[in-house]
Amino acid sequence: MAPLFANLFSADLERAQAHVDRLCLHLCFHITAAFQLLRCDPELLTQLVARIGAVPESIYLLRTVLEILREEGFAREGSAGFQALAPHPGDESDRLQREAAADCPEAAPTFDLIARCHTGAVDFVTGRKSGLAVIFPRGDLELWERVHSTDRIMSIYADLAAVVLTAMASPGSRVLEVGGGVGAVLQRCAGFVTHLPFDEYCFTDIGQLFVQNAQRTYGGTGPFSFATVDVDRPMRDQGLSPSSFDTVIGVNVLHSAKRLRHTLQEIRHLLKPGGYLILGEGSPPDRRRHWRLDVVYGFLQGWWDVSAEPPWRLRPGFLLPQGWREGLLECGFVSVYLLPGEDFFREAVRGGVIVAARGAD
Repeated sequence: MAPLFANLFSADLERAQAHVDRLCLHLCFHITAAFQLLRCDPELLTQLVARIGAVPESIYLLRTVLEILREEGFAREGSAGFQALAPHPGDESDRLQREAAADCPEAAPTFDLIARCHTGAVDFVTGRKSGLAVIFPRGDLELWERVHSTDRIMSIYADLAAVVLTAMASPGSRVLEVGGGVGAVLQRCAGFVTHLPFDEYCFTDIGQLFVQNAQRTYGGTGPFSFATVDVDRPMRDQGLSPSSFDTVIGVNVLHSAKRLRHTLQEIRHLLKPGGYLILGEGSPPDRRRHWRLDVVYGFLQGWWDVSAEPPWRLRPGFLLPQGWREGLLECGFVSVYLLPGEDFFREAVRGGVIVAARGAD
């Protein structure tokens, strides 16, 4: 798979990521200026939230903004709270958006999503709009679909997971996709699933609308089934039997499980002996820094409303590949493969695919 890794995690991806980093940083500048988040004297986050009248749903976003500014050298954090360390530049998001779109049009969906958050940030922090209303204005899913299906930055995880599934599957396989969302993986695998053929490909998501959309597109055309499934609830209670699937696949979904240990154990029980879990997952750049897109996904409650699970899940959001290895091994999986693994990346880690087998009970 080395040529595939080299093609997906290439210089043009890093160029697009650099634009994302700048746009997200200027989103932080925008929020900081709008609410005067940083002062010369230190201030605890709880005090800051009370001072600006922020709603509880925005606390994760505000903390992330302050932590990114600290990582960039504009803020300091101590026992007394956050304080300004250096004045930050003005918000130049409009200019940066034009430059990003011209230089990397294939990443336009992610750039547009950042712009949408920029427009709605003040309303979100003050409670005039929910995070869902900012990300999905008037229920519009079109941009979200492009981000996960075609965008140069985010769609690569569906690309990788689909390649691994097609390489590993055998005739008669039963596959469960969790958190299928806009159907990016199913879109890439539908022809293969029907041709092989699979015994069943069960597409699930917590959102009924996503499930209905997938069923309208693929229902009646192959061995597809569809169900609403919440990865935070016991699988047996949702009609899924233990030891019934050869493969479980999920792309950028399990990092948002409220209790990840519990969810991984539940998924392990769904697999037949020798079955495999395939995860396509993004990653923070390293153990010390946020992936800048945290300020975008922080608008969504499912992103941040999770439990810390030391030592491998210390905060909400994406895990490093090595964190997935540690968590999967702890939960009884064996033969965990990180594709391509952290050592592949010269600088910032970009995630990839994690493959793990069900171990013996």
